[in-house]
Amino acid sequence: MAEWIDSILTDTEINAWTVISRMTLSLVLGLVIGAEREMRRRDAGMRTFTLIVMGSAIAMILSIWIPQIYPNFLNGDPGRIAAQVITGIGFLGAGAIVRGQGSIQGLTTAASIWTAAVIGMAVGAGLYNGAILATAFTIFVLVGVEHLEKRLVLTGVNRILILGCSTTEPDIEQIKAVIEENKITASSYTFSIDYENNQSTLTIKVSIKGQVDQLKVSKAIHDKIPYVKSVNMVA
Repeated sequence: MAEWIDSILTDTEINAWTVISRMTLSLVLGLVIGAEREMRRRDAGMRTFTLIVMGSAIAMILSIWIPQIYPNFLNGDPGRIAAQVITGIGFLGAGAIVRGQGSIQGLTTAASIWTAAVIGMAVGAGLYNGAILATAFTIFVLVGVEHLEKRLVLTGVNRILILGCSTTEPDIEQIKAVIEENKITASSYTFSIDYENNQSTLTIKVSIKGQVDQLKVSKAIHDKIPYVKSVNMVA
């Protein structure tokens, strides 16, 4: 039994058993990465990542299988289809990137999509150890490094602070002072002014360093700047 399993794992020829083993592993690894994204309520979840890994795996298997089944095909290149997967997956990743409210969101999801595709190709090529290790490292980066980022003093976590004001002339310096009192650094400002109703919306790109109580920040802004009627902080 052990010899049979070892032959499947080490066999370089594409046959029924290698296809089954590689597609099964790609299914499992796709589900693992997708589960982490699903738990964070990302647009690309379990189904998306599972399909990406499986699709990349079968594309790689096809790349290897074609020269084997057509040995007289002199121009056959096992890497040609794989190269097209790398190029094509970029379009899918680009669709996950959204620009809005002064920030760019979805870069991590896009990078995860690209990584998942490469993991799928590794499985399709029979590089099982590398694919499993890459999946483990991917989960570590998505989960562990995020917590590390939030704890580092020198590295800020970017957020968007949206203030609804009952004036068309908010005092930027006053707002900036209150924000910085709470370990938040403002990097850019965007105005939206409603002269008819004497209202304005101030969108501020901020960097949060260390542990910050967002409810405390909201209360401080309300207490010290009376014309600020609403405070929203989004990732």
